[in-house]
Amino acid sequence: MLGMNTMKQLLKALAKILLGEYALYYIYTRSAKDSPLAPAKVPHAFTVQTVDAAMILKSEDPLILQQAGYLGSGTFAYACLEGPRIVGLCFYWFGERYRERNFWPLLEREAKLVQIISLAEMRGRGIASRLIEISCQDLLAQKFERIYARIWHSNLPSIKAFERAGWKRIALVIEINPLRRAESFKIRINSKLLIR
Repeated sequence: MLGMNTMKQLLKALAKILLGEYALYYIYTRSAKDSPLAPAKVPHAFTVQTVDAAMILKSEDPLILQQAGYLGSGTFAYACLEGPRIVGLCFYWFGERYRERNFWPLLEREAKLVQIISLAEMRGRGIASRLIEISCQDLLAQKFERIYARIWHSNLPSIKAFERAGWKRIALVIEINPLRRAESFKIRINSKLLIR
């Protein structure tokens, strides 16, 4: 008799053969029409602000430096700082810049959070939630009507960070590549159809 783990491994292997590489992402959103949250409370040692290439490239942390590729036209970047040190970053793309990725369809005045990181030694201190919350509030107050993010289905820390920041899950996107075809297929399931 097969154990549960063995059965699970066999099912995964069979799915990979039939469906090819796959991806399962939840889509989260926040809109200018959503109820406002209480002002974000950032621990006194931290500030959140927009950031540019010069600030990122001054960092001595390799993980922070590696994020510079997310900058460019059609990008808003925010940093969580502890004094002058960047300890977390997030990047939003919109317009033509986002069309390079185009995982989720965006309308005018919509943007997508494409990357968020925090330094390993800073995790568990609420930095990601505050960075998401404050940056999103700023963008919605400036020019955008809706912001989106995709989160790997089993990334519980990210799911919790977005939910603490007031974001709502609206869909599950399943991307498959049956028989290793040139183009993958995306199946979008509205959150109202998801069983919780």
